[in-house]
Amino acid sequence: MNKRIAALLLSALLLLPMTACGESQENTDAPAAAETELAPEIVEEEAETEPVISDDLPESDFEGYEFVIYNSNPETNTWFTTVHVVAEEDSADAIPAAIFKRNLAVEDRLNIKISEVEQAADQIKNAIMSGDSSFDLTLMQGANILSQAQSGYLIDLKTLPHQNFEKPYWDYNAYKQLSICNKLFVCVGDFMTTQIDETICMFFNKGILADYNLEDPYELVNNGKWTLDKLAEMASVSGNDTNGDGIYDTNDSYGMMSWRGVFYMFLLNGCGNTLVEKNEEDVPVYTFNSESFINSYEKILNIIHGEKKIYFDAEKDANNHRVQEVMFPANQVLFWSECISWAKALREMEANFGILPAPKYDEAQSQYYSCNNGNFFGMSVPVSVSDKDRTSVILEALQSASTRTVLSAYYDITLKSKYSRDEESAKMVDIIFDSTTYDCSTVYGLGSVKTNIYTMASENNTDIASFYKKQSKALTKTIEKMVDKIRALD
Repeated sequence: MNKRIAALLLSALLLLPMTACGESQENTDAPAAAETELAPEIVEEEAETEPVISDDLPESDFEGYEFVIYNSNPETNTWFTTVHVVAEEDSADAIPAAIFKRNLAVEDRLNIKISEVEQAADQIKNAIMSGDSSFDLTLMQGANILSQAQSGYLIDLKTLPHQNFEKPYWDYNAYKQLSICNKLFVCVGDFMTTQIDETICMFFNKGILADYNLEDPYELVNNGKWTLDKLAEMASVSGNDTNGDGIYDTNDSYGMMSWRGVFYMFLLNGCGNTLVEKNEEDVPVYTFNSESFINSYEKILNIIHGEKKIYFDAEKDANNHRVQEVMFPANQVLFWSECISWAKALREMEANFGILPAPKYDEAQSQYYSCNNGNFFGMSVPVSVSDKDRTSVILEALQSASTRTVLSAYYDITLKSKYSRDEESAKMVDIIFDSTTYDCSTVYGLGSVKTNIYTMASENNTDIASFYKKQSKALTKTIEKMVDKIRALD
């Protein structure tokens, strides 16, 4: 994400109806007819054939070529806003309508036809191995991308002639952080929305905030005072054994709630920590033994596992992550951390809510950091592609055409009816997306480190240094094997 999103966010938010303090927004889960009245207007305003930013591509006529995209089994991932990148016809729903218009504009511009085929990752691998050149782009998740890249099945995207990853329709954070040995096998940009859905944020309940006369978290963020200590202070006030039975369960109130696989890395990343960093050769190096990581880890565990029960772990305490979408709208939780796409669960919530970035370690920290949960579908190009130049032109054209169409529709419709009910969230969302971390270890699933760490954290095991000592040799060998395979591709 880049700062050009701010204008899109603000324009969308300014269209939100103004409500008095304490009043609920108009019902955002109105019948389908009410939604369909908005969608065509949103898309028609934004769907122009000219990109917002010039892509500097040469004029091209590909004589009706069919550009085929293999999408790896998207129907199993229904919680995303959408995993499809082709819409067969115009739609009353804003995002499919934007996809349709985006594709139509690129088809007209380059004289091509864009199609999408659902193929599992193993099917994609087998097709590439057989030399199948009938498809041009793949959409897969990180572990599959890394596996195929190491086997030599994917093109280093830096070698494509027309990709300019410094253009704002590409996600530059992903470009810098997901390369390995200065090779890039996956890219992220405005063409897809799954990486947006996978970005973690913190929702807060404005009703509970007012009930306890707590500070305005927006002001705290703007003044650089939104920290772990402030989160703990506010959360401790609002957590209570509501029914007085001495047992904390789904019937009680909490200061914080999340799913352990999301929450701990969200807070750790928010303190400026990652599981890996890149060295001067662009090789991942594990850094969860650093002083900063260990200090942040211990501080987070002291907050979560303190004397008072203020945190509800939807996995450990309920063994059901779906309880989150019941408890937060029911005014049982002040702060809820989840992937931003989960805001769809709040469409019928009566109390107003807002969105925040992860808190900083302390006020001395220079900026806020956010993190991506890692399970998005990234774009890769198979080595079997028949014409690299043509694929490169089409890929860049799809990206540049997506900002005014798909990205605009995503923010417009979700900020109106799902994600946000106040103008201040525009700045918060901009902070979140502009500082998103794509941790190689998380995205590519290196060594299951993330799983081990959040499991330790949930059990209040503070001995992260011993864990690193025990695992470092094996983890280093895993990275060395990966690097050897990637360097051998030369």
